Amino acid sequence: MRSRFDDHAVASSIRWWQRWASWSGSAASGAAAVYGCVLLVAALTGYRSFLGITDLGLPDVTWPGAAVLLIGSGVAAATVRPWGVRVPPGVVSAGAWGVAALALTGSCWVLLNLIQLVLTGAVTDRHGNSDWVTFAERLCLAVVGALFVATALAHARRSAGVCPRCGRAHSPQVSGRRHPVPHAAPSAVRRIAYAGCCAFLPYLTLHALGAAGVPGIEPGGFRPTWSMVLAGVCGVGLAVFLLLGLVRPWGMVFPRWTLWLAGRRVPRFLPLAPVWVLAPTLALYGTGSGVLAGAGILGDGLLGIGGAASLAFGGYGWALAIAAVSYQLRTRPLCVPAKPIAS
Repeated sequence: MRSRFDDHAVASSIRWWQRWASWSGSAASGAAAVYGCVLLVAALTGYRSFLGITDLGLPDVTWPGAAVLLIGSGVAAATVRPWGVRVPPGVVSAGAWGVAALALTGSCWVLLNLIQLVLTGAVTDRHGNSDWVTFAERLCLAVVGALFVATALAHARRSAGVCPRCGRAHSPQVSGRRHPVPHAAPSAVRRIAYAGCCAFLPYLTLHALGAAGVPGIEPGGFRPTWSMVLAGVCGVGLAVFLLLGLVRPWGMVFPRWTLWLAGRRVPRFLPLAPVWVLAPTLALYGTGSGVLAGAGILGDGLLGIGGAASLAFGGYGWALAIAAVSYQLRTRPLCVPAKPIAS
């Protein structure tokens, strides 16, 4: 749906990535069409290992994946093509958000692949076999998912008659952008973030007891070393730092202890880029493993180390996602309407 906030009304000085609302729909449509066609050809030739799902004993999703991508290409096109105005906005929005959710869910394990790639220089499946194809599939789905999120957001704002970039109603002509004054997240979001920080305590406590020699905690009689526990504490400290930065004012402007950076605005991509890589993987991994632990598939149930890991990663992942949404809304640059020229 077109509105008075089309890209021709935006100042030409705005960089291309800041004009994401004007090109995200076309990019999402093209990316989904190419990916869907490739997957369709692969399915026709007998490929049945999309995302490595069948290796886990789950039904094949190659054909459904191709269908979702091809349908999604049409949905994204409806947000930018003239014929799209004949489709109810609610249907288009639901389709775009649905494709985004499915794509990001399918890509949720890409973080684990990236960590393995950095540490070992290779990507393998759970049997130790090379798994570059699955890694590429997940990485491409992450890109497609991000494009559909941008497309859905821009379409929703256009449908509401507000600026697709900043989400406010103002005159089409703008003279620049301004960033909001640093402030903390709402109290409800802060409480969720603090709970997410505390979610790691049972997990670290059980590992510490295992390192101390308490039997029956670690699977297979494994006993972690104190250096492993210390490394875990340091990793959790970094995770807590990232989460708190999303809900506190110092996450928007560098604080005094950052020396020469003090007082400068924190670029939005600096915390959000790692957050949106971490949050889906941790949230879905923790939730999924919690379901398996509750069903007794992991062996020790929800009261053992598996349940503690589910609470830690799932709780932190969902808290991180909620805090990230709040951070994006609070740090969103606002358009500055151009002042009318006096006659």
